[in-house]
Amino acid sequence: MQTLWQDLRYGARMLMKKPGFTLIAVITLALGIGANTAIFSVVNAVLLRPLPYHDSDRLVMLSTNEDKDGALGNADYTTFVDWRERSRSFERMVVIRSWGGVLTGQGEPEVIRGLRVSADYFKLLAAPPALGRDFRVEEDRPDTRFVVVISHALWQRRFNSDPQVVGKQLILNDQPFTIIGVMPPSFADFLAANFYGAAEVWAPVGYDITQPFACRSCRHLKVIARLKPDVTLAQARSEMSAIMNVMAREHPTIYATPAISVARLQDQFTGAIRPALYLLLVAVGLVLLIACANIANLLLARASERAREMAIRVALGAGQWSIARQLLIESALLSLAGAGAGLLLALWGTELLTGLSPAKMLQLQSVTTDARVLGFTLLVSLLTGLLFGLAPALQAARQDAQLALKESAKSSPGKRQRRLRESFVVAEIVFALALLIGAGLLIRSFARVLDTKPGFELRNLLTMMIPASSAKKYNDEAQVRALYGEAIKRIEALPGVDAAGVVSNLPFGGNMDMYGFHVEEKPLANPADAPDAERYSVSPDYLRAMGIQLLRGRGFTEQDSANAPLVTLINRTAAQRIWPNEDPLGKRIRLGSIESPLRSIVGVVGDVNHYDLETAPDLQAYVPHAQWTDSYMQLVVRATAEPGALTGPVRQVIHALDPDVPLHKIATMRQLVSASAAQRRFTLLLIAVFAAVALLMAAIGLYGVMAYSVTQRTQEIGIRVALGAQSADVLRLVVGQGLRLVALGVALGLMAALALTRLMKKLLFEVSATDPMTFAGVALLLALVALLACWLPARRAAKVDPMVALRCE
Repeated sequence: MQTLWQDLRYGARMLMKKPGFTLIAVITLALGIGANTAIFSVVNAVLLRPLPYHDSDRLVMLSTNEDKDGALGNADYTTFVDWRERSRSFERMVVIRSWGGVLTGQGEPEVIRGLRVSADYFKLLAAPPALGRDFRVEEDRPDTRFVVVISHALWQRRFNSDPQVVGKQLILNDQPFTIIGVMPPSFADFLAANFYGAAEVWAPVGYDITQPFACRSCRHLKVIARLKPDVTLAQARSEMSAIMNVMAREHPTIYATPAISVARLQDQFTGAIRPALYLLLVAVGLVLLIACANIANLLLARASERAREMAIRVALGAGQWSIARQLLIESALLSLAGAGAGLLLALWGTELLTGLSPAKMLQLQSVTTDARVLGFTLLVSLLTGLLFGLAPALQAARQDAQLALKESAKSSPGKRQRRLRESFVVAEIVFALALLIGAGLLIRSFARVLDTKPGFELRNLLTMMIPASSAKKYNDEAQVRALYGEAIKRIEALPGVDAAGVVSNLPFGGNMDMYGFHVEEKPLANPADAPDAERYSVSPDYLRAMGIQLLRGRGFTEQDSANAPLVTLINRTAAQRIWPNEDPLGKRIRLGSIESPLRSIVGVVGDVNHYDLETAPDLQAYVPHAQWTDSYMQLVVRATAEPGALTGPVRQVIHALDPDVPLHKIATMRQLVSASAAQRRFTLLLIAVFAAVALLMAAIGLYGVMAYSVTQRTQEIGIRVALGAQSADVLRLVVGQGLRLVALGVALGLMAALALTRLMKKLLFEVSATDPMTFAGVALLLALVALLACWLPARRAAKVDPMVALRCE
């Protein structure tokens, strides 16, 4: 122990004797370790830390459909009831669905979000209210569902933290609800936040299987369950598969296939962002490896300067292990200092990441520096110290002491050390090139995303939600239509407005209604095989306000009223897929179930991206709002100039019509489209920053090796110049030496990139993982930067005075 303490003190003194070297090494390590710690903090919070519920690993989600990325879809109520009654693998099983409305009676009208849930919802999460109670089974019925549990924030904001709030009424959409409970401030409903948006009020779903919207084809619910303690996920999947096989035989026209998916709930929350986070971990890992290679080269250069010191220690009886241990301890001290600085950098970086990241990427829980993050930082620092310190330590321990004691050998590295330094440079180029190519592919993908035409005109478009939710004022569809019709008429009369319309589901607005697409002339043996279509209820001027192209036929007019023949518009994809060699005009379809009324197709419009710029449009159908009346409509206003300036005038129009109707989700269409690409933009930004840092570090490493080589070869260069070598010859000699390293690094880097980019396929958009243009362009960029790093020392070498050089020892 005393020997170790002496080595620690000696190592600290040696590092303090070279403050410039120590500062450069610590800063380099701080960048590498800090970046790794910051990204790991995000990975820890999002992927590794369990959900803040009791035994959250037993929470699962069930569905009969699953997309290509593993995200589970919705289910219907009747199927849920069958699952709950027939299964034995679950403690509890519940359904949830989006809910909300306009809160009145306590201050200004306010749109709040909530959930309709099964009675056992809070028991399933093991999350009891702080005040009052949760739901009872008898309250989860159509006639008794008018009770609510509210969030702690809503209790504070609208009820002034009244401890006697239980039993009071809350007015939502002009419907009174009795408050039975208040959730604690620590409760975070990640199910609501992930699937629908943060919830502030919960009420029973209140379904029974006799209701029309509880039918087996009415898939608008999400099913969550808790496994029994002694049941594994595989056992639950096996049981549910058997149950679905039976149900498919009982209802062959409903379940086209008996497939069912059972997945852990946390996996559903993180599935979309997991590839991006893993890619960021790989990126910062490569940056750290480049930093290690740079520090190793610095230590090798320093070892040459300390060759006589180590030789003297050997002559005095020190063994190879003693020499290696001393140098490894110095490396460990460097890495720990770098880790300390890196941890401070990571704390700042984590706040920056949280601020820059899209909401859905970090919504699971706040990113904090916990014991796991601190342990990761300590482990990374120790491994880093070992990684960059091992080669210099072994090199120093194996040197020839007699040769080192000679005056002429005090600073002349051997061939082995030179090759080792060059190997580190080649490794830096390999890592930097792989990271740069990954960044290049993401940049090209992002450019392709931004080049995607969404199917409408983005400029000067203002959007907002106008809910006609009052149960008293808008208790029939005619009143709802009158509100929206008059609002559009007055808004179009405002100065600076070109057109206005309303739609039930706004593109890039985050919500969508899917309905079965049944073709009259092409009946299916099993109606369950009918494809689903996105259904939009729109006003006549909606297409003009959005700038959606009418390709064939006509659009909607005021004559398409509630009493007129039912009509619909379909998109280009639907026309080409269902009627590839026919004219769809005049054809008739049903939207929803096979019993739904027939609608005549009167026009074909262009495809519209609904979810984001990357998801290709599917079947889309538009219906007149007068013939399919929704009460939660989104307003779109086409302005002649800056759309944000119309927010005030539009608000005045709506409040003049009904002061209790709040405007909600106010945004320009450019903001909505930009938000849809936020996660890709965030990932690209970080990868690009890490790639730039990697390129800079690799260039510095190459420059350092070449500069050191020039210093060591000063006499040789002087002799060459004295014998007649020209400046161009010296430049060619030094630059050629560096470019040989670059060529080897680029060749190996391209092979490494081929392996790395195959893991990025899910993150690319219309760009191949082996895109030759990206590979060639990035390799050329790296070669040019490397050429500059070689040219600077070469220029200095070309200016060597042979007389001065020959005097050097």
